[in-house]
Amino acid sequence: MRNAGTAFAILIFAGLVTTMVAMQWYPAILMRTPDASGGRAHIIWEFQINRVADSALTYYKNALENTSSTLQVTGSVRKDAYEKSAANLIENILVHNAVRAEGLEDAIEALIAKKVDEYAAQPDFSVAVSLIYGLDNSGFLELIARPEAERDILKEKNKWDDAALAAWIEEEKKASRIVRFAK
Repeated sequence: MRNAGTAFAILIFAGLVTTMVAMQWYPAILMRTPDASGGRAHIIWEFQINRVADSALTYYKNALENTSSTLQVTGSVRKDAYEKSAANLIENILVHNAVRAEGLEDAIEALIAKKVDEYAAQPDFSVAVSLIYGLDNSGFLELIARPEAERDILKEKNKWDDAALAAWIEEEKKASRIVRFAK
């Protein structure tokens, strides 16, 4: 009876591990932001990176189809989309922490409401977001609208242009501890 219990426990554990790998529920990046930005630890999961990369690839494919281009989505393009998506998620976390540290969450919500709500009420908006990015409304808000609004508010508050924001993000990246796991 004891061997059967052990075998059952091993089978359950193997099933959980298989499910985690299949659903991409494993960390891809561990990150600790600088103490000046709140010093928070973050885990970026594999499925998050793939979700952003898939959205970018959908956008890229649609752009190629609309321009009648002969370019194709190759393995190197997919790898590049994955890497840029991971970098983008890291940058979004840094910007979000700065917005949170400065107490600008209400301004973010107001800017999102101003920019998106007038379009979101239209029935074609959901279809357009789905066709262009491969996302639903909540995915669009989470992955595209909110990070852009946070960047806009941070630039406005600090009176930065795009170059100053990019320089600040690079400084924050250098001051952060980022551990990337190999894919």
